[in-house]
Amino acid sequence: MPRFLIPLGIVAAGLIIYSLIECLMTPRHQVRAMPKAVWILIIVLVPLVGALLWLFLGRRRGSSSGGGTAGGPARPQRPQSPDDDAAFLRQLDVQRKQAARQAELDRREAELKAQEKREPKDNGTGESGGSNTPKPDGGADQS
Repeated sequence: MPRFLIPLGIVAAGLIIYSLIECLMTPRHQVRAMPKAVWILIIVLVPLVGALLWLFLGRRRGSSSGGGTAGGPARPQRPQSPDDDAAFLRQLDVQRKQAARQAELDRREAELKAQEKREPKDNGTGESGGSNTPKPDGGADQS
């Protein structure tokens, strides 16, 4: 019998602490039957019974489901994952398009720089129009 008292005491203490913290964290409009301060006093003064009363009678059931409960304001349902959030998906699409535009601009800029490097080499060989090209009058260039 004494072997079971310590684990039961630990479970009872955990239940009391859980109920007290939950009571403190519960919004005022979701507390049933009595004001929140009275529930806190009951949990502290009548430990195990007060904690069980809070869990079964003091809080609204289904308050964690996200929807409104009877008498309470309905809250909009928030997406549970990023794939369900349309705004997040739009933001990703915009970021992808911006990255693609930036990559295209970088590619074109690199292409223009490469072309600028090639042009001076083609024209900068010391030939001003070519030495073997005929002139319009039919003669050849004699340099």
